[in-house]
Amino acid sequence: MSQKKRRHASHEETERPSKKTAVRQGPSEVVKVSMLPEEDEWAPIVASTPGLSFIPDIPLEAYKKRRDHEPPSIGKTYTRTSEHLLHTSSHPKIDYIAQEEEGRSDSLLSHYLGVFDPGSGQLQLVRARKLVLRSKVRPVVSIGERAVKPEDVRKPHLQPNLVTSLILTTPQGLSARNTLGLTFGTKKSQRAIEALTKNAISPSKPSRLAAGQTQPALDPIASAVISSMAATTSIPSREELQAAVDESKPRPNPNPGAENPADVYPIEKLVGPEVLRQMTIKEWQDAVEAGKEILTKSRFVSHRIQNIVSGGDVRKLKTLKYLLLLLEWYGALPSPSKIGGRKVPGPEKLHSTLSGWSSSLIDGVTHRFSGQGRMVTRWHLDNLITHICALAVTIDGFTTDLYDLQQDLKMELKDLRKYYKEIGCQVGPPTEREMKSMGIGKAERRARVVARLKMPLEFPKMRVVRAKKR
Repeated sequence: MSQKKRRHASHEETERPSKKTAVRQGPSEVVKVSMLPEEDEWAPIVASTPGLSFIPDIPLEAYKKRRDHEPPSIGKTYTRTSEHLLHTSSHPKIDYIAQEEEGRSDSLLSHYLGVFDPGSGQLQLVRARKLVLRSKVRPVVSIGERAVKPEDVRKPHLQPNLVTSLILTTPQGLSARNTLGLTFGTKKSQRAIEALTKNAISPSKPSRLAAGQTQPALDPIASAVISSMAATTSIPSREELQAAVDESKPRPNPNPGAENPADVYPIEKLVGPEVLRQMTIKEWQDAVEAGKEILTKSRFVSHRIQNIVSGGDVRKLKTLKYLLLLLEWYGALPSPSKIGGRKVPGPEKLHSTLSGWSSSLIDGVTHRFSGQGRMVTRWHLDNLITHICALAVTIDGFTTDLYDLQQDLKMELKDLRKYYKEIGCQVGPPTEREMKSMGIGKAERRARVVARLKMPLEFPKMRVVRAKKR
């Protein structure tokens, strides 16, 4: 029992007293409360920041204007007939604005600010304004957009919705959304955006009509576009477009001033003088003089070595050997990968496959007909095949049978015909005279195709797509 009494006594000692101690107010025990009239131009402001972490160091600028409508309250005081607003743009990316918000649960709750004088015992109260501080990320204003000026907001005749729109809105967001819609949207959404753009009414149209102007003034972007359009030349003709397309095609560049087929694709351009000097043909010449048969990996080359060596044309014989190098290099390429290109084998493997050739010649062909990372894209492959076709038709005296080269390239005849047409050849069945030189009869004529390099050259024309009739 004694322990229970001690615990009870200690609990009573620590427990708070039920009555508060009177605090002495100062020399005067009586507090006189007075209400200041609301006649001053400005009133105290109490701003809340719901869900917002506001930096106290950011200064806020105060603005005032008359209300459009009076709040539901008895009497017409100054605070009820005027409206205050706080705004700051000191933050580099965020705008802060504080204004009254109607419809809140505490919108009819009044706030007062009091000043107490302990010496005289007087307490003066004045009614304060309740504002809610909100934040908004400042939109980026592009060139040509009119930036909001602080002096525009300070004008007393501006309406509340206009003040808010000047601070919080900009047309840049809408234009960016329209640009995305026109670029990535569906056809239906693109038509809707175009209709909005065509039917849009410029905000400055009434002012332009009042000033007697029918056309709107161009912004800096439009002025730059118009000036660049005026400075450009006329639209290129079809011939100029065709020339630009021909220049970018994967094929050897023909000589535009050529008057005979020998000058269209000179050997010096197809092979190169340095490569011709590196080509050794002594082995072939000795074998032909000894009456030995020369077998190569190319059907086209093997069928022509005997005649060219017998004719004594050293330059053409070196060109034929360079063609053999291109065909063997083409045969060493692997199958196309999943991304569509072919990767040239490594130097060791490639030199091992092409063991009969010098390293400088192999590296020269690799550098000429492959791209970055030793990749042979479709463009590089077409460039290689058109060079092979140009060499073949030049070696055969500008009229060549496609059969041997088709077997070497393991290609469909229709595809090989296209390559010959790309270098300006006329492709068709052999004539009677060509059949005698080829040693074939009429039965074999249907299966043979001949390419002829004639003047004037005939290149494939650029396809023109006509507009559909509506």
